Amino acid sequence: MYHSKKQWLYPETNPDDVTRLQNELNISAQLATLLVQRGHQDVEAAKAFLYAEEELIFHDPYLFEQMEKVVTRIKQAADDGEMVLIYGDYDVDGVSASSVMWHALTEIGVMAECYIPNRFTEGYGPNKEAFQWAANEGFTLVITVDCGISGIEEATLLKDLGVDLIITDHHEPKETLPDAYAIIHPHIDPGYPYDKLAGAGVALKVAHAVLGRMPEELLDLAVLGTIADLVPLDGENRLLAKKGIAALEASKRPGILALREVCGLGDSVLNEESVGFAFGPRINAAGRLDSAMPALQMLLAEHVEEALELAKQLDKQNKERQDIVKTIAAEAKELVEASMTEDRVLVVASEKWNPGVVGIVASRLVEAYYRPVILLCHDPETGKAKGSGRSIDGFDLFKELSKNEDILPHFGGHPAAAGMTLQSEHVAELRERLNRQAESIPDDVFVPRVNVDLKLSVNDVSLDLISEIGKLAPFGMGNPSPRVVVADAKLRDIRQIGRDATHLKVQLAGDKRELDGIGFGFGHVVSEISKMAHISVMGSLQVNEWNGMRKPQLMIQDLRVDDFQVFDYRGKKKSMQELKDLPKEQTSFLSFQGTNEDFPLHEGDEPLNRFVVLLDLPDDEEVLAEKLHEGVERIYCAFGQGDSFFERLPSREDFRTYYVHMATCERKNLRENLIRLSKERKWSKNTIQFMHQVFSELEFLVTMEDGLPGVNPEAPKRDLTEAPCYQRRIGRQQLEERFVYASLAELKERLQSLRSNKMQEAYT
Repeated sequence: MYHSKKQWLYPETNPDDVTRLQNELNISAQLATLLVQRGHQDVEAAKAFLYAEEELIFHDPYLFEQMEKVVTRIKQAADDGEMVLIYGDYDVDGVSASSVMWHALTEIGVMAECYIPNRFTEGYGPNKEAFQWAANEGFTLVITVDCGISGIEEATLLKDLGVDLIITDHHEPKETLPDAYAIIHPHIDPGYPYDKLAGAGVALKVAHAVLGRMPEELLDLAVLGTIADLVPLDGENRLLAKKGIAALEASKRPGILALREVCGLGDSVLNEESVGFAFGPRINAAGRLDSAMPALQMLLAEHVEEALELAKQLDKQNKERQDIVKTIAAEAKELVEASMTEDRVLVVASEKWNPGVVGIVASRLVEAYYRPVILLCHDPETGKAKGSGRSIDGFDLFKELSKNEDILPHFGGHPAAAGMTLQSEHVAELRERLNRQAESIPDDVFVPRVNVDLKLSVNDVSLDLISEIGKLAPFGMGNPSPRVVVADAKLRDIRQIGRDATHLKVQLAGDKRELDGIGFGFGHVVSEISKMAHISVMGSLQVNEWNGMRKPQLMIQDLRVDDFQVFDYRGKKKSMQELKDLPKEQTSFLSFQGTNEDFPLHEGDEPLNRFVVLLDLPDDEEVLAEKLHEGVERIYCAFGQGDSFFERLPSREDFRTYYVHMATCERKNLRENLIRLSKERKWSKNTIQFMHQVFSELEFLVTMEDGLPGVNPEAPKRDLTEAPCYQRRIGRQQLEERFVYASLAELKERLQSLRSNKMQEAYT
């Protein structure tokens, strides 16, 4: 067996719903199943989801209760020549939202400037110093994008300074809302029908209202924040994402063209992965390491040369960010392993870390430990700790943090992610409190689980199926790329690939088709999966295009083997060091013929561990069967290492010659002549010992007065097969034929039969 790292959950679907969608929409059963699983059982709802661009429209921005008030105030600013400050956030959503708002405002004549706080000196969201600066500089209107809903004290200050504040945000609000001129927020506005917009989506709604039309030319910017901020890609977000990706693909905006070039995507078709894994990390890198303003300047650049220079700077910063993340992740794991392995919520802090990347590291620790994680950076000069948290399903991080506002003066975020600042002296207390709060969370919440959308065979996987699944794109939160399990497949090939052999390539075989699978970081499983295994692999399907050919490929996310496995270490083809490296607490080394100095042998009648190494074979197959209980998951066959296993049974002529030698040879020449005879007859030491033992058990030979063996003239006539050791040797020879000389397939079948029979006996 090989156990999967996560529980694979298969959501139930109503087969009638699947059949209805399949027939009404003329789609495959697999696509219909995926639609039902995503909550689109109704034909019209499923049709709207599949064909969002034809079936859906953007909601009227004036459904926001205070949108009329916002538009009136912005147009007044344009008419009166007021200075307006767009106050954004330093991530992709904040940067793209700022650019959307700037384009909309400047188009109607507003004198607008953008301000993005520095993560390291100002932190997330509005701050009093920045608002004081804005008032001093003569700004009479501040519009926040992707932030502001938690800035209660800052909003009060700005009002006292005589500056109007419009908040556009989508983050979780606290019980008390800021005293602002107006708030555009889909979570708290009862009149707006969709509450999952990202900050860039909210900015786009304001732009729509201000311009009196949907600004299609800004969709390429709004889609960046919508996808990168991991909001659910359903409803209006799905329409925005689909239209936005098309706009991104066609965009001639210098900043977008520059990003395509530095990401190596100049000729590629752009999709949600282009934003999530190429554009997004580079835009984010600026704010993670320094100021986010270069990222905003790149998106607002009017000339390709300027945009390309800025994009190259972002690309360089992204590489630096990757190195920093790798270092911090290693250090954070050391701290967890040293003292926090029993914690349900991991709160880890250090003075050495860069606060701009701890959110990424927190996500990696969530993957490693499947627990909520908060990473904090101590600043000894201010005495404060600043950082980010990431959570798991079933643990609402924002809600749990809200219970600690007395020691958390500044925090904000979502159920799955949050940012915060607190006094360093309160970090230990926060860790203690959160773990105490987590005690009421059911245990199964902390067991990693993954929903599987489709269970397939190798024969089911085709280019047509992948094309149908692609109709659900763009994928993201709320509409994840479908996970499939290719179940119980024959393993045609399994091997390590990559420069450092850390990756995995498998070839799965069906009756009609073959399917390649690639698993990044899974190279280590090669030694844990037998080539005879039937394997179930979980992952996502994609098209592999190479040298003009296209074929399906499975990107492996997890795998398992449900049956017990047999590994072939017979003979001397493999290093025994591999067996020594097996986990000692899970492995039993079994010898039936005596001691083995190279391995710690299993002793007594205690049950064997999950992994069993057979160093040799017993004389009776039944003895082996007794050991193969239900808990044995893997058998490593290491018998056949010594020459004795491959020696033939001495012939009757050999026995006759040996007996004649013992009966006729002079006593003084007995040893010398036996050595000569063994060379002539090609007898090994083991062969001579075996023949001597047979004759001794039959009492044909006895020990004489001189201490040497001699013939017993009174021995009765008996057949060689009557000797117990001869019988054991015959049994062992038969065992060798079935086990030592068998193919791996035959060996597994034999062991499986023994194991099944013994288990059946145990249950009857």
